[in-house]
Amino acid sequence: MKRRRNIFLGLILFCILFLSISKNTEAQSPESFNLITQRTLPGDSKYPLKRFKEKTTEFLKFTHKSRSTYQQELLAKRLSELISLKNSKNVNEFPNATQRFAYQAGKLAEDSYNDSSDDKSKIIKIFDYYKPTLEKMRDNFPSNSPHWLLSQHDINTLSILTDRLK
Repeated sequence: MKRRRNIFLGLILFCILFLSISKNTEAQSPESFNLITQRTLPGDSKYPLKRFKEKTTEFLKFTHKSRSTYQQELLAKRLSELISLKNSKNVNEFPNATQRFAYQAGKLAEDSYNDSSDDKSKIIKIFDYYKPTLEKMRDNFPSNSPHWLLSQHDINTLSILTDRLK
C-alpha cells in the first residue's frame, strides 16, 4: 500500500513539473510541405516528455485500425521534425531524427504486412507522398555530405518498405 502511494505521489510530482515548464521553445515552420509544425523538437528539454506521451498514447490504442492511424500521425510528426531541424540548422540532432523517422516508417509498414491490399496501398501512398518532401529537404544539403546521406537513407527506407508492402 505504501509503495502504491509513493508511486502515485511520484506521478503527481512528475505531472506538476511537466506542466510548470514554460513554453519558450518554438520550432520553425516546416516550409510548405503541408505538415503540422512541431513545437518541441529533438534536443529540447521537453522532447523526452513528448516521446513518453506518444509511446503511452500508442500503447493505449487497442484496435489495429486506431494504432495504424496513430502511427501514421507519428510518421508525419517525425517528418515535420526533420524539416524543422533542417530549417533551424540544428545539425546535432539530425542523425537521431532521421533514425526515428526510418524506425517509425518501418514500424508502420511492419504492422501493415497482414492488412488488406487497400490498407497497404494507403500506406504506400503515404510513403510515395513523403519521398518528394524528403528529396527537397535532402537537396538543401551539399551532395554526399553526412546529412544528405542520412536523408537519402530515409528515402531508400521508404522505397524498400514500399516494395515489401506490394
